[in-house]
Amino acid sequence: MRVSDALVMLLRDWDTKYVFGVSGANIEHLHDAIHRLGKGELRSVMARREDGAAFMADARARVHRTLGVCCATSGGAMMNLGVGLAESYAESVPVLALIGQPPTALEGRGAFQDSSGIGRTVDAEAMLGAITKKVVKLGPPETFWRDVLDAVRTALSGRPGPVAVLVPRDVFEAEVGDRPDGFPATLAEVAERPTFDREAARTLFDEIRRAKRPVLVLGHGVRRSGNPSAVVRFARRAGLRVATTMSARAEFPNDDPRYLGVLGVAGHSSVADTVLDADLVVAVGTGLNTMTRGPVPELNGAAVAVVNPDPGEAVRAVAPRIVVRGDAGVTFEHLLRLWDAEPFEAPEPGAYELRRFRPRLAPPVPSRPPGNGADGDDLLQSEAISLLTAYLPRDGHVVLDAGNCASAAIHLSHVPAGSTSTIALGMGGMGYSLAAAVGAQLGSPSGTRTTVLCGDGAFLMNGLELHTAVDLRLPVLYVIFNNNMHGMCATRQQTFFESRIECVQYAPVDIAQVARGLGPPGRLWVGSAGTAAELRARLADYHERHPDRPGVLELRIPAEEMPPFTALLPSDEPTVPVPRAADAPVCAAVSS
Repeated sequence: MRVSDALVMLLRDWDTKYVFGVSGANIEHLHDAIHRLGKGELRSVMARREDGAAFMADARARVHRTLGVCCATSGGAMMNLGVGLAESYAESVPVLALIGQPPTALEGRGAFQDSSGIGRTVDAEAMLGAITKKVVKLGPPETFWRDVLDAVRTALSGRPGPVAVLVPRDVFEAEVGDRPDGFPATLAEVAERPTFDREAARTLFDEIRRAKRPVLVLGHGVRRSGNPSAVVRFARRAGLRVATTMSARAEFPNDDPRYLGVLGVAGHSSVADTVLDADLVVAVGTGLNTMTRGPVPELNGAAVAVVNPDPGEAVRAVAPRIVVRGDAGVTFEHLLRLWDAEPFEAPEPGAYELRRFRPRLAPPVPSRPPGNGADGDDLLQSEAISLLTAYLPRDGHVVLDAGNCASAAIHLSHVPAGSTSTIALGMGGMGYSLAAAVGAQLGSPSGTRTTVLCGDGAFLMNGLELHTAVDLRLPVLYVIFNNNMHGMCATRQQTFFESRIECVQYAPVDIAQVARGLGPPGRLWVGSAGTAAELRARLADYHERHPDRPGVLELRIPAEEMPPFTALLPSDEPTVPVPRAADAPVCAAVSS
């Protein structure tokens, strides 16, 4: 069996389902093997750029709790892939990146796209080693099976993360024999069994039981743990109040009366106040980075407990009194067993009212060029999100990008029951969502839908990945907030640099017209709205008549609002109470 065939058979039998990538001279053996051996159980998904392929693999791993797989050829393709791998590394997402390399015999001898690190060539192992958990370069056939198993096990075990596997072109053709006896047949068998500190977990249980005002703060590490539901069940049994980070909004049901809201720079002031008032804050699957603890800089580590397989970031950030080094899921399975033997319920907290910042207009941006909107356009971002909330899919996926629209969506909307919510808050930045939606939607049950909320800046960076969704006929609705600038950057320059606006504005772009070039009406629905009435009509048209196909909905936003981002708002910014998510309307068209 050749290396190319062995890799494909393993990925197929391990049920990874998809390999996201762009082909090229030094990765074509892999794609040929998928064509011959995939059997419909392992499919190539052609991204439009390699960073898009990595974003797709990242979202696939996050949303479906599996190993994401991407590939690229050498040279610029490898470098492009690095953007997505850096995001996966920063956010602990298990991704396997298969990267073709020039033939071994030409390393350091003038190979095209040589990245052997010999002489003045790029050093792929050093570069990728800085943005992945491990780099494995396949070489001698006798170590192939061990090396591949080590790569995948590293990606899945402990604190998950990406692993890069470098495969020289000639190595793809090397004979490695049959799969060894006893070789893992499933990904579950590959990963090391999650562990936890039993003694520290007992201490945590006792502290939660003694606490008068305990609060759980759940991060996105909960979803990638061994048993996310154990965390939810323990919170409910013990009567604990729960907040989530911005990247983990879906990890606790938003309509549960114990749910407080979001802790973070785009979160809710009422949550920050409750966390500061708590006598025990249990941070689960979060490193408590500045995006999370920004509104609570005075958080006292003496009142903090951390559950994390790699608690280093949280320890450096707040010096917590209790540290449980371990997988969140298996830790809370143990806490549930302790609770069964010693049941308790946290004291009934006082009345809680979720509060959000009152939307208001931002100061006008000097020299802002006129947009491509129509006379009478008056749609505001907050108004649009209010209308969109009723159409967000139940039992589906919501994918957010960077910038003002994402901050507003986090702050002003909730996650419908059964849905996931994904955002790149590590290294991915603008453009992540357009590709990530493909990875989120693929492999979902029939009837599942995905909604993307992103800005025009993100669209200009990675918008052609929308064509991948058209190609695959995926029911993804891309909602593009078009204000003809990088809104968050403009707001920051207004706030911190006396409105000296530089490098954030550009000529107007008619996004709806651009999108129409990516597919005929029968393959791609396209709409544009600049008023609330237009938006209602477009949403109804898409969800009632075309929900089975990709869609692009451009929102023409003529005036900026202040983003609900604590670093840009005064400490006395007005807030308003909000009804619970359970009371919010949900469109019948998307609730099935």
